[in-house]
Amino acid sequence: MTSEVMLLNVQGAALAADSALTAIEYHADGTASVRYQTGADKIFLLDQSMPVAAMIFDVAEFYRYPWAAIFEAFTASVPSRGNSVQKVAQSLVQYLARWTSGADSRSQSLLPLEEGQERLNFAVYVAALVQRFHQCVELSSERTGQRPQAQTFLRALDMLRFESQYSGEYFQNLFLPHGQPPARRPLIGESSSRLVLLLDQYLDRLLTGMSDSMFGEGVISKATKTTLAEITIGSCLTDWLPPGVPKTGIVFAGFASSDVRPSFIDIRIGSAFAGLVKHQLVTMGAPTQREPAIIQSFAQADLIDALLRGAQPGYKYVLFQLMRQGISSLLNAVSGEVAKKDVSLAKSVLQQFDQAPLAVSRAIIMAGDDIARNAMEMRVADVVNSASPELLADYARKLVQLSVIEHELTGSQSVAEPILALRIKKGRADWIRHNMS
Repeated sequence: MTSEVMLLNVQGAALAADSALTAIEYHADGTASVRYQTGADKIFLLDQSMPVAAMIFDVAEFYRYPWAAIFEAFTASVPSRGNSVQKVAQSLVQYLARWTSGADSRSQSLLPLEEGQERLNFAVYVAALVQRFHQCVELSSERTGQRPQAQTFLRALDMLRFESQYSGEYFQNLFLPHGQPPARRPLIGESSSRLVLLLDQYLDRLLTGMSDSMFGEGVISKATKTTLAEITIGSCLTDWLPPGVPKTGIVFAGFASSDVRPSFIDIRIGSAFAGLVKHQLVTMGAPTQREPAIIQSFAQADLIDALLRGAQPGYKYVLFQLMRQGISSLLNAVSGEVAKKDVSLAKSVLQQFDQAPLAVSRAIIMAGDDIARNAMEMRVADVVNSASPELLADYARKLVQLSVIEHELTGSQSVAEPILALRIKKGRADWIRHNMS
């Protein structure tokens, strides 16, 4: 795992990360295991002249290669990587697509690809999609522990179709005012003969095996599986990433050649198959007069989040579940009172508001997050606003120290020192390595 911080103001930027790393080891018998190590660098300088750097978190490899090796091959193979932070990020994604599809012979020589890796990536993607469908079925079910009804599968397919084709939350969309359609997800590529061949050869077999494994043999009807296949095919070309797909977070930060203020872009990269690199833009931005300080924490940063945003994720999850249960109990009580006079009306009320507990609870948590974040971050932002790049790096390092101390006290080695920081100002980047002991 990892704990990382990014700080930006109008003068410069700083990236800081601990040195613990989680990697997946693949074995000859087809199994895999998780390996932990310390002393790993997770910040990489991609362009020294502007400069632009990248910081990785979550999965530490792509196509079984460490990101350090991929960034080295990228800078060696692509001399013209763009003149802005955003273009460098786009250039990396395009490079990954050329490399994994076999279109870049130089990269093939630097990073040879194993036969079958593309099929494995596609299988993992389909498995994660079916797993998400299973979760949608559970969310759509009126009763847990019973075999889902046909209507439940229809609702779950609708949820999955919405998630994979539209940005935003499905439950929030239910409460959108009439006439406000949700935004479609960006397309990350185009269909190709390579993708069609992959789908023809493996999709039906994978969907049948995965759905039988998760739901039981024969539970999924032919019509449901056909619709699920259509949703899978459509999802391949959008930026949607199923929750179960292993993802690498990459934060690019630095300066464009023509700008005096830094900027950043945060993306998630999943798997790659058929010349498509499944990736998603999370956020991007630059310090402005209205928001002169940008403060971001990533991965295992519970204490940092508590300092900046007022609560740890675990606490917010418990609060969310309590609200959901409370709203459900209230609706059931109201329905019970209505049923004393009109049973059919009571049943109609419950059906009409069956998703209200989940949607309302999520809306309250999100609103509370915004209020707490704005209140807490302002305390730190006042200091970060006017800090020099040297001080920014020092502040970022100290924030990561919070996570290191937390994991030392709990006996966990998934976050560890030394802490590596990079301070960035126009035309220059400097490394700082810090040991707490």
